[in-house]
Amino acid sequence: MPNNEEKLLILKMLEEGKISSEEAAKLLEALEGSGSGSGREEGSNKQHRQVNFQFEVEKVKEKMQDWKKEFKQNIKGYKEGEFDKTVEDFVDKAEKLGKNLAATTYGVLDKMVDFVGSFIDTNAFNVFGSYKVEDRSFEWIATEGMDIDIEGTNGSIIVKKHDDNKIIVKSKVRSPQNNADEILGLIQDDCKFSIKINKAMNVSVTHEIYIPAIKFKSMKFTTTNGKIYVEDTISQDFQCSTKNAHIEIMGVNSDNIKLSTKNARIQASYLISKVIEIDTTNATLDIKHIKAEKIKALSTNGRLLAENIKNPDGIKVIDIYFKTSNAWIKINMNDMNSNGYKVKAQTSNGGINLLIPQIIYNNLGKQGLGGATVEAESVNFNEAEHKVYITAETANGYIEIVK
Repeated sequence: MPNNEEKLLILKMLEEGKISSEEAAKLLEALEGSGSGSGREEGSNKQHRQVNFQFEVEKVKEKMQDWKKEFKQNIKGYKEGEFDKTVEDFVDKAEKLGKNLAATTYGVLDKMVDFVGSFIDTNAFNVFGSYKVEDRSFEWIATEGMDIDIEGTNGSIIVKKHDDNKIIVKSKVRSPQNNADEILGLIQDDCKFSIKINKAMNVSVTHEIYIPAIKFKSMKFTTTNGKIYVEDTISQDFQCSTKNAHIEIMGVNSDNIKLSTKNARIQASYLISKVIEIDTTNATLDIKHIKAEKIKALSTNGRLLAENIKNPDGIKVIDIYFKTSNAWIKINMNDMNSNGYKVKAQTSNGGINLLIPQIIYNNLGKQGLGGATVEAESVNFNEAEHKVYITAETANGYIEIVK
């Protein structure tokens, strides 16, 4: 019988979504071996277990831990002009590793790639410890149709709603010259409120932003090596962009939403939009409770998860396009209505599972080690009042679509 700890590890990875059911079955089968047999066969099975999935996971863990130690040492001896290079060296290594990993081992790295962003967020005083903190506050009366454009660097941006009619920004600036007023470029008039970074080298700028509950024309939040968190906003256009740190948005209502980061996860919930575009690398995308006409989600070496996607009021068609590599895709529409579905799914080294009642397979490619291709649609698709188009593509991963 296989080692219970190894079985539990595989089942836990399956439960957490790091491996597909097909991959779990293969791993359990490998643990079982070919039977009791002779002592020689048992020894062979034991040796096989030692080089199985758990062994591969441990190798990835060790490599990432080494990189983390190297990163911390470099930061501790930080010199002007070297910070960005240190961060880029770390994440480049993670990205190269991700490109060469199988889906079954990638879940480990998926947890680790947030390290840089979390390090900056929680240890900014260590990184820029010799620099004095300069606090700045900005206030401006907000009006319908204004543009908001806020830029930070090496720090987080937090955006929340309040009851006042003003835009209020509380900024923290760390720099070797103690020149916050030269670093922050402020533009404020009836049409726009903007804070830009004039000098980004070897500085840290974080913002805490409070906005009223009015509809803005555009909202744009940009930083590096720091997280972005936004809740309860209304606008025509909405953009968030960072790198090496995660993005989390909740309660955003906008005609167009664009989210982009690198080497960190993106989480989005309770969004209302016509078009949503999301992309990251080496990390998970997780979206829930979405009303949208069109969703495009891209990742490399990261899982794509979606749950409870609905059509906005008055919209009869939903178009979903998910693409990743070395990871799996799971879409759970949580649909209790009679919507019609048209699905095109493709994977290599994985399987496809469509849990959609009354589905007709127009094209069913070979499923197995060589991958799978599926084209299918609901029996009522042409007559259905509301239609859902789903395209899902991955390499070395599993695809599951649930109505």
